[in-house]
Amino acid sequence: MKLQKPKIPEKLIQSESINEIVANLTSSGYDIENYYFKNDCFSDISSISVEFNKCIIEKCRFKKCDVQNFVFDNVIFRDCDISNMDFSDAVFRNTEFINCNLTGIILSKARLSDISVISCNMQYSNLTSADIARSHIEKSNLSNSYIWEANLKDVEFEQCTLVSVEFTGTMLKGIDFTSCKMEGLLIRGPELKGAVVNEFQALSLSKLLGIIIKE
Repeated sequence: MKLQKPKIPEKLIQSESINEIVANLTSSGYDIENYYFKNDCFSDISSISVEFNKCIIEKCRFKKCDVQNFVFDNVIFRDCDISNMDFSDAVFRNTEFINCNLTGIILSKARLSDISVISCNMQYSNLTSADIARSHIEKSNLSNSYIWEANLKDVEFEQCTLVSVEFTGTMLKGIDFTSCKMEGLLIRGPELKGAVVNEFQALSLSKLLGIIIKE
């Protein structure tokens, strides 16, 4: 699967005062476009809707922000701390997360497409009813996450840790988990129909389904 990469201009406006930039532009009705934010803290940002377009956000931290309904279009997050932020109903398009702390992030009812998540900590994340399409998640830890009744289409998991993940109501047909660590999944049963697993994973999952295998 070929994802659409973030389209980032060669020349960006560099800034270490992200709160001031966001406040000034959004109050005037403008989007946050063509900016490179580094070594800063998003704090106490609250707005009905903010759109980040063609931006790089590096080594930044989100703290006490109301970021529901935000839009991120062609954005790269690198080495950021976005833990425990509530991105419910947000939109992410052509976006990359690289080596980020996403622990406890809430993406309930969020819409994500052409997303790349590489070497991130996503433990205890909440993707309830999220709509995720054309996305690749690699070398990331999603243990103890909630992926209830989400819609996954063309989603890849590669070398991920999926321990005690709750996939209740999320259909996993066609998703290849063979390179992942899977233990203690919480499912009803039908979710696994059509999922691709290796022999060891199949044996472990059979116990969840109440299947007895005789040697």
